[in-house]
Amino acid sequence: MSRVSWKPLFLHPEFMNQNKKNFNIQEEEVVLFNRATVIIKQMIGYKIQVYNGIRFFPITVTSDMIGHRVGEFAPTRKKPITRKKNIKK
Repeated sequence: MSRVSWKPLFLHPEFMNQNKKNFNIQEEEVVLFNRATVIIKQMIGYKIQVYNGIRFFPITVTSDMIGHRVGEFAPTRKKPITRKKNIKK
């Protein structure tokens, strides 16, 4: 189900307050716990650490990611491990 078009995009407050003095967000890695943050074009080149519930995944924002949510790039599921059956002799 898609998001209603009249609702505004959700942005993390650190990206909204980047006009403060001595605040260069591109040099540091930003840690995000909120996976619903939408990537905008002002975020290109930022290094972001996204939390998936267990650990943080490093992401560098590129132009192809614009319009997507940050959580789409941090996997939350493990890959299944297939094991061979032991053959009894």
